[in-house]
Amino acid sequence: MNLDVDIYKKQGTFLLHTQFKCSESALGIFGPSGCGKSTLFRILAGLIKPDRGHIILDGETLFDRRIFIPPHKRNIGLVFQDARLFPHMSVEKNLKAGEHIKRRTASRPYSFDDIVDLLNISHLIGRSVEELSGGEKQRIAIGRTLLSNPRLILMDEPVTGLDLSLKAQILPFLAKVHQTLKIPMILISHDLGEILQLTNYLLLMREGSVAAYDTLEHLVQQPESLNELKGADLTNMIHVRVKDHVPEKGVTLLELPHHPDYVLEMKRAPELERGCEISMSVAANQIVLAIGALGDISMRNQLPGRIVKIVQADDRSICHVETPAGILFAEITQGTECSMGLQEGTEVWVLFKGLSVRRI
Repeated sequence: MNLDVDIYKKQGTFLLHTQFKCSESALGIFGPSGCGKSTLFRILAGLIKPDRGHIILDGETLFDRRIFIPPHKRNIGLVFQDARLFPHMSVEKNLKAGEHIKRRTASRPYSFDDIVDLLNISHLIGRSVEELSGGEKQRIAIGRTLLSNPRLILMDEPVTGLDLSLKAQILPFLAKVHQTLKIPMILISHDLGEILQLTNYLLLMREGSVAAYDTLEHLVQQPESLNELKGADLTNMIHVRVKDHVPEKGVTLLELPHHPDYVLEMKRAPELERGCEISMSVAANQIVLAIGALGDISMRNQLPGRIVKIVQADDRSICHVETPAGILFAEITQGTECSMGLQEGTEVWVLFKGLSVRRI
């Protein structure tokens, strides 16, 4: 995806003036409510016409002072917070509604059955959409979008309002779709953890403008952009392999693929097959730092590490710790930083509870 955006749009007292260039295959747009994320979504989709500027996608001008390509000609797939399915149609007919533009789907590199298999929805095909759960409806909406053969998928808060179990269904499907079909995606969310399951490239918005654009790792190295993330739960993504299940302890054991000697624990998940690889997340404010390994403590997950950077923001310090699981972020107070004498190069242990682990 090569996207060049420079747009200006005034709506009442709100002004959106956004400039950025993106060459990544997936981008997350993050910011507080009212910062202009959804307005930007609608402008990119062609649902709102900017006052001036330009939008260029993969060399094609979608908007400038002379050109405005309408939504149905942009070949951009849209996924909204609500699934927006046709209630009078079956699941199959809803899915096939995405195939109505034959010239667009003629060159589609995957079939209807491929999408059904990818999203694991074959058992839903004959049902009425009114019989579906919230998570199932979103999977059908994503499938319908994919079957239209879009060159880009825009998603506006696609899992907001769903409970954690349904989010755990949808977000991995989005990541799988992106990895398998190589379709560029832009995900708009106020939840940083949701975005990081798809991409670590972030566009931070504030009051209608771009505050910062980079990977999360680079953004948290700068106090200015770190302050833009104030209020966000900084999330660590850790890739692990299921080692075993221990029913009597109520835990599932996980090993680091490149460092199998280090074993972590999470709440027991017997549905996971031994040997399968998954991702898990741990919030930076759930990580504890210690100068040495600790015994007789409920935090069973302990990894050795070395602080490679400390970034001080207005209200917190973020320690970047190099561990066998990669660089992990630990959020601490500046008072803790001083009292422990932490600095770059300090050897520490990273500790977190199994119950603080979220399975992706």
